[in-house]
Amino acid sequence: MSHHRPSGVRRSPALLASLAALAAVAALWQPYAPDAVDLTLRNVGMSWTHPMGTDHLGRDVLSRILVGFANTLGAVAIVASVCIGVGMAVGILASSLQGFARAVLLRTAEFASVVPNLVAAIAIVAMFGNGTLVVGLALAAGAWGPHALLAFGLAERARGETYVRAATALGAGSAHLLRRHVLPAILDTQLAYLGAKIGRIVIAYSALAFLGLGADSSRPDWGAMLFEYRLMMFDQPTLMLWPGLAIVLLCVALREAIGWDKDAPARVSSP
Repeated sequence: MSHHRPSGVRRSPALLASLAALAAVAALWQPYAPDAVDLTLRNVGMSWTHPMGTDHLGRDVLSRILVGFANTLGAVAIVASVCIGVGMAVGILASSLQGFARAVLLRTAEFASVVPNLVAAIAIVAMFGNGTLVVGLALAAGAWGPHALLAFGLAERARGETYVRAATALGAGSAHLLRRHVLPAILDTQLAYLGAKIGRIVIAYSALAFLGLGADSSRPDWGAMLFEYRLMMFDQPTLMLWPGLAIVLLCVALREAIGWDKDAPARVSSP
């Protein structure tokens, strides 16, 4: 017995691993201290010693970009983990339950879905302070809701498929059905949905940093750099170019690593 399950999701573990490795290196090493002020090096252009130049306080821009990259990718990883982990767990659990318990889980997911993510994140960060973990969880506070509702719908559809009912009739247990049929039917679509919105997570994090609510107020962030350098956008346009370009490139890289490929053939699995 075989069945087709939704496929076409594009995954690039090598690209994801490369981004994670680069973020780890960027968090631990920068060519210069990112906040080291040296007024004798104000607005130095690109050179071998400062590949992205220096800013109006003589700080090395590349070092600040590297720290911002580590902060941003860390927050995105937290949001993605919560969306996939909590969203799928709540959706599948709701599909397995009936009555009041199912209604509570679904109403909770619906409430999380309608809460404006950025507004909720600003309120949470204002109450609990910043830090990569807090900001990531704040952005994930409402982001998991749509994933839970999507997982619920997919799980309900999978449980109603002929091959799942046949496996049930043959005595397959709940754990086997979940592992063999329900999870494969959900995971690809969840990853494709995450890939479609992961760029917005990067932009939302940068927006928080732009407002002064980034991971760590003592460390540079891309959004904070855009805010600080906006007054010099005509005199020193490259100061805004680098963090803006970094945001765009990270969005593209993550979209390439996780996304929907409509031309990919559907995969076939069998119980």
